[in-house]
Amino acid sequence: MSTLLLITGTGRSGTSTLSGTFDHLGLHVPGPYLGANPSNPKGFFESRWAVNFHKRITSVAGINDFDSRPEAFALAQAAITDDLRAELREFLTRESEKHDQVVIKDPRSVWAQGVWQEAAEQVGLQIVYISMLRHPAEVIGSRTTYYARPADEGAQRAYETFNVARWINSSVVSERETRGRRRAFVSYPDLLTDWRTVLVGLGEDLGLTYDAEVAGGEASPVDDFIDPGLRRHQGTWDDLGVPEQLRSIAEAVWEDLLGVQAGHGVDAKASADLDVQAERYRALFTMAADIAHDAVETERRRLRELSKKQRRGDRQAPDRAKNTGAPTPAANRHAGADALPVGDVRGRDLFRVVVSRARRRALAELTGLRARRR
Repeated sequence: MSTLLLITGTGRSGTSTLSGTFDHLGLHVPGPYLGANPSNPKGFFESRWAVNFHKRITSVAGINDFDSRPEAFALAQAAITDDLRAELREFLTRESEKHDQVVIKDPRSVWAQGVWQEAAEQVGLQIVYISMLRHPAEVIGSRTTYYARPADEGAQRAYETFNVARWINSSVVSERETRGRRRAFVSYPDLLTDWRTVLVGLGEDLGLTYDAEVAGGEASPVDDFIDPGLRRHQGTWDDLGVPEQLRSIAEAVWEDLLGVQAGHGVDAKASADLDVQAERYRALFTMAADIAHDAVETERRRLRELSKKQRRGDRQAPDRAKNTGAPTPAANRHAGADALPVGDVRGRDLFRVVVSRARRRALAELTGLRARRR
């Protein structure tokens, strides 16, 4: 029976390195891929089809790709339609027609692991899972460097905090949804320093085969592909301004995941404690949302008023356009949830929209200040 290998794990945890390693060892990683960039100079080895598939789910569900809300998983499940399931079966049938080991890597698959399992079984594939492990302090340090431009210390602290929350939520969901399945957990530092031992272990645990003998030490393209220097962030909690309660949960989740890794994917005690940590996180998240209620509602009201003004302007715009020939506001409106008034966003991630806009305002003010100083 052919095998579908689903690589998951939070972003910046080494999923691209492992996917690229499998590609160099003869496993089929369907293209076209997302292109390389400074954050990932060796390339992502991430199927555009899979990324678009998962983004369609998150878009309809109104969740972030790596959402921190405990209810995000349920929202994602409600967004998965029979049409999406059928498209996934067609994709797997096509990609496995001439290949007996198909590799799909996308951290967003955390919201759809059961769907992949169901589709794989229906087209005659056995599915196995690999979760990449990298300490959350390193993950957040890497994300901050490549994906964020905090305007000030407060903005940076906020970015670090909600990204640790996202790491916790994604980690507990991924472990829970693959529990009882054939799976492995791989340490990113281990992969960088001794990839041959890691690959031998994966072959034994998951029944994978390679084009080359990885245990014998013969030269391999993987030797040039894997660069230990890619681990450019080795930070600790001391480098992050994360609240102690959140840090405590993240560290407990990390220790539990290491336990599951040591047990070759099975550790009943660690899995049970991960359920406990998930409930601790849910309680903390709920408390934080309750505390922030007035701040969020104030911002929501402000943006709702702006939305009303915008609508009034839109209704008057056609008459003005007739007189001036100018384009209407709708013609200049950017697409996407981030450009919508918060009052219109509804199920989308309100916190993401509010924080994004606050960051842009702060950046604009900073740019204006610098210009005046000149």
